[in-house]
Amino acid sequence: MEKIITEIAGKFIKNICEIIGSGGSFAQIEEQSLQESKACAARLMEAYAEQVDTAIMADRAARREAGYRVERRGDGRRIQTQLGEISYRRTYFQKASGGYEYLADTVLGVDKRERVSESLSLSLVRAAKDMSYAKASYYLTDGAVSRQTVMGKLRRSYAQKCPQERLRRVPELHIDADEDHVTMSGGSKSIVPLISVYEGIEKRGKRGICKNVFHISEYGISSDALWEQALTEVESRYDLDGAKIYLHGDGAEWIKTGLEWFPNATFVLDKYHKNKAIKGMTAGLPNHDRRLFDREIRASLASEDVELFEQMTFSLCDELPQRADKIVENAGYLKGFVSGISICEKDPSANNGGCTEPHVSHILSARLSSRPMAWSKKTLKQLAPMLAGGTVRKATSTTSSLPVPLKNAATKARAAFKSANTRGLPAPSAIGTLSLNGKVTGMQRLLKLHA
Repeated sequence: MEKIITEIAGKFIKNICEIIGSGGSFAQIEEQSLQESKACAARLMEAYAEQVDTAIMADRAARREAGYRVERRGDGRRIQTQLGEISYRRTYFQKASGGYEYLADTVLGVDKRERVSESLSLSLVRAAKDMSYAKASYYLTDGAVSRQTVMGKLRRSYAQKCPQERLRRVPELHIDADEDHVTMSGGSKSIVPLISVYEGIEKRGKRGICKNVFHISEYGISSDALWEQALTEVESRYDLDGAKIYLHGDGAEWIKTGLEWFPNATFVLDKYHKNKAIKGMTAGLPNHDRRLFDREIRASLASEDVELFEQMTFSLCDELPQRADKIVENAGYLKGFVSGISICEKDPSANNGGCTEPHVSHILSARLSSRPMAWSKKTLKQLAPMLAGGTVRKATSTTSSLPVPLKNAATKARAAFKSANTRGLPAPSAIGTLSLNGKVTGMQRLLKLHA
């Protein structure tokens, strides 16, 4: 072991000196040195893996006690890591209880048939939240891992919310609820819901920022299950006694379910959908008339003057008989949420929220529907919570635990590697002077002065 480590480290120093001595730019040296460093670390990991197998083989008494018999030696294993591909050999054991096992893989925590390390898997899944599977593989492994593998890693992962230490008390809480419309494999359409919770909007210059916002998204569960999760998340963060709660949305049935789980919440019709419906009523009128009707419609809704609102609806139908169906449709939508509109006039705090469309655009649409793509139900079920901000975790490993008698062998392997004597490692000056061929640069002159 001592000799192997010295050889790997000696080769690393020699190669780094050659890279620096080539006279390239900082950018070139940085890239080549990074690759050399990763290659050196990968070789050390290979040496450690084989040392673990050697230590297990040497502890015959422990293996006999645990009921393991050598079946085959020298089986190769390759696994992609963040350092590159790791290759090592280990021993195949037959278990007295039946079946077979690579004990070195068990010690190293490498799952059966796994070809990508846990650390690289997590990095690929995190990258796949923001980019395509192919790009995630390209940026992290230079394309060594297939798109299908990245998708498989995402499907076997899950998102976990960060625990909160203590409950906070706030005067008001705003809940935005909306959904992203996505295309499924096969061409059908589906929705991915998003619930955003925050403490109101604060101004930073000309921009409005949602204070302490967090998001919840799940695919393929019932509305009640989604809102139950939302209530659990809110109650784990806030003491709701005395807090005003506003639920902003377009009034869809699944959003109305939220009022059952937050009985003290006040519904506020999202401004985007309110404005869209008003424009749908006045479209086709001359600009002057359109502005006049727009102003009167908003005033009647704010004051809950339903009679005046209906009169304007009839007037618009008379003015634009060809659009009567659309006018009545949009008017019916607005009339159904009069209280959700007038609340903004009665309670100024209700205006301190309502960012449903931007939330959906930034959190879900940027990955799920901004470009032509199709999704499977299984992928959306895993990806939606990750996009909502959950910490990515790898699915629970199925690798069996190491038998107690063999833990001593694993400990010995680690100790042997840790205490390996590298005092014989050659110094850079013993390897050779830096080669300074070609055009002499400022950096090369500096290296000559310190040679």
